[in-house]
Amino acid sequence: MRSKVLQRILDNTPKEVDIFVDLYADLVIRINQLLREKGITKKELAEKLEKQPSEISKWLGGEHNFTLRSLAKLSAELGEPLLEVPKKKTQTEFVEDGFICRAHTFVSYRKVEPSPKGKEWLLPVESEPSNELSYGT
Repeated sequence: MRSKVLQRILDNTPKEVDIFVDLYADLVIRINQLLREKGITKKELAEKLEKQPSEISKWLGGEHNFTLRSLAKLSAELGEPLLEVPKKKTQTEFVEDGFICRAHTFVSYRKVEPSPKGKEWLLPVESEPSNELSYGT
């Protein structure tokens, strides 16, 4: 049974803090699972990422936040995605001659000029609803 003080603190915790804590915990657990599965020590991981072992310990101990770049490096080194962002897909429904019609909008990506370091960037481009409609009853 929780104390009233603890419950009051939990009730007043902002939603973004709850989300952050859940995401961070999930990341740390997944990274540790992958390290065990692949037989990689934290020291070896630090060497591969050209980081100090203390920084890896801070990441996995919750004392230092991950950056998107560090998560990308970790994903590349561990050979597994650590974050997945759903692609936007919207669906608009309307009725035409007694059928339900669905117009789809998908997000596509376009390449832009390489950055000064020679890397290409992909930027999202929302397409117009296609002329192709799917029909259902």
